[in-house]
Amino acid sequence: MSKVKIVLSIMVIISVIAVMSIAGCKTETAETAAETTAAAETTAAAETTAAAETTAAAEEFSTEGMKCAYFASTMENNYHQADTSWAVKYGKEQYGIDVQIFDGKSDNNVMAENVDQVLAIGFDLLSVFVWEGETVKGTVKEIIDGGCATAAFYQGVGDLQIPYNAISEKEAAFKMGVTAATKWKEFYPDKPISYACIGWMENPVTTAERHGPFVEGILSVDSTATEVGMLDAAEGTEKAYAIAQDLLQAHPEVNIIYAEANNLLMGVIPALEEAGRGKAVDGKPLTEIVVSRDAPEGEIRDVYDPTKSLKLTMGLTPKENAMARMDTLVGIKKGDIPQWELKQVTTFDYYISYWDVPIEDAVAWFNEQYAGALEVQDGMIK
Repeated sequence: MSKVKIVLSIMVIISVIAVMSIAGCKTETAETAAETTAAAETTAAAETTAAAETTAAAEEFSTEGMKCAYFASTMENNYHQADTSWAVKYGKEQYGIDVQIFDGKSDNNVMAENVDQVLAIGFDLLSVFVWEGETVKGTVKEIIDGGCATAAFYQGVGDLQIPYNAISEKEAAFKMGVTAATKWKEFYPDKPISYACIGWMENPVTTAERHGPFVEGILSVDSTATEVGMLDAAEGTEKAYAIAQDLLQAHPEVNIIYAEANNLLMGVIPALEEAGRGKAVDGKPLTEIVVSRDAPEGEIRDVYDPTKSLKLTMGLTPKENAMARMDTLVGIKKGDIPQWELKQVTTFDYYISYWDVPIEDAVAWFNEQYAGALEVQDGMIK
């Protein structure tokens, strides 16, 4: 074979191999591309399905038309009147929930009966507020086991580990004690402090959050201050009135009186007035400094009245508390907050003082929390 033929044969073989290689590469590229496309389509489909399921789940959850049982310790108290009003309004407008109010009437038996009613009627949500939680915890557990999202308010339900809407009062209570003692010593340095508290003496929460810190505040200013009464008026206004009458007769020297709720203050004030007390001149109390809690309209007016001896209070926040209570229940129902976990949601009382909180600030706070329309004119609340 000639050299030319050999060279031509080799060139032909090389060309064939090259064509085969190119064809192989094209085949592999096409197969890889097909696999990549299929994978991408599978991933996209999965993502679309997941997104659709998430959207569907979100759309499926709705509180519209749900029923909520909402407890108040006593509707005699102006704070609870405002708090429950906000709960009804916010529950309906924000969540479409129908809120039914249960009045505890400052009576442990009534509170227990209210729990029984909730179990019997059947509700979707429950904000429970009872004084003796240990006695009703079994029924509350039944309510929860029946699918009712439940949270406690102010104090727990026995040892049940459930979400809890708490109010921190000790900071404001301590400060009120400090201010009351400081101002009395400033006004009357030669008259020893004698103090009394009228409230819930057997309730561990009020002891820890109200009269306990209040007394600590007094003693931090004057360790020689004398306690002349830690008086239980859990039954309400009439009981507070009778207790205050007895206190003023037995200890006319009392000069700091803490009525630790507005409905109790409504019993203390008439007793003072009947005894010719409860007065001030230019903001200086003549016979005693009166201290309270809740700060509804009548109370906040009196705090800033320079002729009355009520000069300190700590305002509960009915709007803020009602919204927190409803939000917590919806969070439980939705699954964002575990039902069987002691998750605490805390709000704080607002310190109010004739002497060191501007009247404009107090009025602005009141109008926001109590849906009020108070105005300040010539240094007075109108």
